[in-house]
Amino acid sequence: MRKPLIASAIGLSVLTTGLFTAPAHAWPSFAAGYDVVRDSAGKVVCANCHLGKKPTEVEFPSSVMPGEVFPLKIKVPYDTKVQEVGADGSPAKVQIGAYIELPKGFRLADEKEIPAELKNEYKEEFEKAPAVPLYADKPERNNELIINQVEGDTIPEQEFVVPVKAPDPAKDKINFGKYTVWVGANRGRGQVYSNGTPSNNTVYNAPVAGTIAKVETGVTFTANLEYGKGTGDVPFEYTNGTRVTITGEDSKPTVVDIPPGPKVLDTVKEGTKVTAGQPLTNDPNIGGFAAEERDIVLQDPQRVAWLLAFLGAAFVCQVLLVLKKKQVEKVQELEAEQQGI
Repeated sequence: MRKPLIASAIGLSVLTTGLFTAPAHAWPSFAAGYDVVRDSAGKVVCANCHLGKKPTEVEFPSSVMPGEVFPLKIKVPYDTKVQEVGADGSPAKVQIGAYIELPKGFRLADEKEIPAELKNEYKEEFEKAPAVPLYADKPERNNELIINQVEGDTIPEQEFVVPVKAPDPAKDKINFGKYTVWVGANRGRGQVYSNGTPSNNTVYNAPVAGTIAKVETGVTFTANLEYGKGTGDVPFEYTNGTRVTITGEDSKPTVVDIPPGPKVLDTVKEGTKVTAGQPLTNDPNIGGFAAEERDIVLQDPQRVAWLLAFLGAAFVCQVLLVLKKKQVEKVQELEAEQQGI
């Protein structure tokens, strides 16, 4: 299976909880199961599972020089007073992570390439939330990076910092000009798995209209979950869940298994009538995902040099014009004195 191979290749074994506690289930790495992570409209596949929306802020220089290493900052704001729902339904610390798609030629800077000043300024950020290639097995796609989930309260100011190295057109097959950087960031777990199975971090609704025939608590059941496209279904056993049986208008029973996490509403009782799509639980999700795109210019040093030369020449011309004006004024003043004006 592709996902576990990629996950192990990029060293995800040091991670803790994602959608579940298994290290290979680190949710940002789910994107590696897709050949195309971002579609032509700019949508990142992470939005398929993380249905909530939360703001993401991105900051980096508007222009860089060839071979320059610069910091790319990703702000992932969230309420530090809240907790997310864990796999067993208990409160858990909020996890945050990010997906970064750099322009072709731009890549994650090696440690030895990072300037000492930059390394000293962001040493803590680099160590606590390191960015790694999303496709570790494909060097040609080294411009796609992820920061796998880390506990939000361990990240200073809820901000990731990634050292990025700009390409050099003299060495790399890339031209000077303007390029686009895409960044997506998430906090909290997803609401849907890759195969469409809902997680225990979402609202459960009545699939049909009818009457609630039975409400059972403490139920154990198994759900098939897919941790990224193409990885195959993995059975996961929920314990202490709730099973709601609804007798539809056609007298056929429909069973809704609700895992621990969402709280069943007080109105969900035997004999209660429900409509199709009516919520049976609250919404436990406190997180969300958002993607941003910004432009960056790979600046030609010669162009900058010519610009400086032009500005210098323009400055000199302005000075000469001012001096010439002063000279003309003195000549006019002298002529006026000679004519007795």
